[in-house]
Amino acid sequence: MKKAIIAIVALLAAAGVSIGAFMAVKTKSDKETKQEELKQADFILFDFESDAINKIDISSPEGDYTFEYENMEWNLTQCSGTHFDTNQTKVQGIVSFMAYLQAKDSYGEATEENKAKYGLDNPYVVTLSGDTEPYVLYLGNKSPTGEYYYGYTSTKNNVYAIPSSIISNIYATRLELKNNNFVPYSSSEIIGLELVRDGEVIYTLDYDTENRYWHLPDEYEMLSVDQTKVTSTLAIIARLTAEVMLPEDENDITTYGFDKPIAEFTVKGNDGTEKTLLFSKYGQDAQTYTYVYNQEAKQVETFYAGDLDFIDKTPIDFVMKKIECANLYSSSEFEIISEDINVEFTLNANEEWAKYKDNDIDLSNANTLSYFENFFNTFAYIGLEKIDVVNSPNLENPILTTKFTDINDKFTQVDFVESDNSGLCYVFVNGEYTGTLTSTEFINGDDSISYAFDLFCQQAGIEK
Repeated sequence: MKKAIIAIVALLAAAGVSIGAFMAVKTKSDKETKQEELKQADFILFDFESDAINKIDISSPEGDYTFEYENMEWNLTQCSGTHFDTNQTKVQGIVSFMAYLQAKDSYGEATEENKAKYGLDNPYVVTLSGDTEPYVLYLGNKSPTGEYYYGYTSTKNNVYAIPSSIISNIYATRLELKNNNFVPYSSSEIIGLELVRDGEVIYTLDYDTENRYWHLPDEYEMLSVDQTKVTSTLAIIARLTAEVMLPEDENDITTYGFDKPIAEFTVKGNDGTEKTLLFSKYGQDAQTYTYVYNQEAKQVETFYAGDLDFIDKTPIDFVMKKIECANLYSSSEFEIISEDINVEFTLNANEEWAKYKDNDIDLSNANTLSYFENFFNTFAYIGLEKIDVVNSPNLENPILTTKFTDINDKFTQVDFVESDNSGLCYVFVNGEYTGTLTSTEFINGDDSISYAFDLFCQQAGIEK
């Protein structure tokens, strides 16, 4: 009996020791967990809503900058040096990455000694402000391994190690703060383009906001602008971004040859602003890259030369390449007068008939209609080869005249006058020079009007 009691007492004593040990270990573990939680909480440098921020102040060795958020975008309101357009993605990223910023380690109080030790005696400073107290981040050197930046904040006076992968989105050089787009407009915001080469205006395109179409100056009024060609050019201009942005230098104009640019291009925005850019072929990579100088920002950038073909264009690249003199299905009469052919027709293609001399022509026959339409189109649609609004040729001795009357009795006469440029002739409509030249091949070449007329007559079985 005594032995049994001793055994029970021994078990209870052992259990007591175990419970005590367990409680001691648990208390230690809870304490360590609490300390770790406090430590991790201390590493959370910022935790706020990014939407509350509407102002960013940056103080760096390169200069001081202030950005303010208004009208759904960030705008540079104050800066050192030349004013520039804002890189929206970069500036918004500063706010987004600072909104929740967490350090990985701490190096003690931010004393003057520690600040000097970690490059924080002359820090890069970012201040975010809005509806709350400002959030200020001070950044110093990178760690020897490059994994971290050393920094401290306005609310926590310790020096922390903050991952470089995060800080790379907050720290920004002057070049990174600049908008690297070719122009600061979307394609729908552009309302004007002007290209100058060798001191001469090559083309000017303006958007009529009321009637919603692009047009050339008045001297080109006889030409129809191909709206799709303009809008495709605008799409290219709006999406272009610089391959490289070079550091600012007061000698940029002469260094890169912008004192003698190959082109000067002005883009106008619907906000009343405009951007003028100079282009230069510079260096051994001139075939691949073109240097561009943004005059307003005094910034040199490089772009792929192949993306800038709009500086090589002329007005003819933006107009309809064919002039429609008449339409088969709206014509009632036409006449052709030249050395090779002299014919006169009446017709109604909608009712499928035509008349030439005493010949009634059945256009319900598919083959006959095809040959007749091909013949008609050789002189009803004139292909443009060149635009020349400088010369003022006289309407004398035309080598070809075509006359059209439509079903509403509207009369149109087109005359072709040979130019000094071999193989080309001036085009006149109703006695007025159109500012264009076309090839003479359709008059006397292998695919001439007379040849097409011969083929039609053979198909229709009529005598010329």
